[in-house]
Amino acid sequence: MPGAVAWVTGLPSSGKSTFARALAARLRAAGRHAAVLDGDDVRAALAPALGYGPADRADFYAGLGDLALLLAAQELDVVVAATAPLRDFRDRVRARARRFVEIHLDVPAGICAERDTKGLWAAARAGRAPELPGAGAPYEPPVAAEVVGTGGEDAAAVERAARMLVGGGGQPP
Repeated sequence: MPGAVAWVTGLPSSGKSTFARALAARLRAAGRHAAVLDGDDVRAALAPALGYGPADRADFYAGLGDLALLLAAQELDVVVAATAPLRDFRDRVRARARRFVEIHLDVPAGICAERDTKGLWAAARAGRAPELPGAGAPYEPPVAAEVVGTGGEDAAAVERAARMLVGGGGQPP
């Protein structure tokens, strides 16, 4: 079975990384080969000089999508944990992926701000992070995500996503 790209999107601090790790563990337990591409980790390793303005975000998400597609072509299930605040960023990957599952962590901004361990929401409120998606910059939630979860610890949503991926589901291009 070909690899898939599962993109976990949501506002900053919605639980994307936690969800992605849980999903990858569930896929491995089912005998699949899975990798997690956490947007923060990939940015730090491959594109630390990129900023957060519109052009830099577009470049970063294009590169992240290309990396996910490259790994999926090697028969890996790739779980991407990245805000990708514009639908177009995610839709471009969907259009090129053999199998694609979009997972939306639908967590209100207020709850994200409460659980923010990086201080991003506080910085946005203080005017120091005007480009934070959902605060000073736009965040476009999916129109029809295959899976919707309530945060990183939503075990039922992890299981729904895993069943889709293990069973060969996901949206074809």
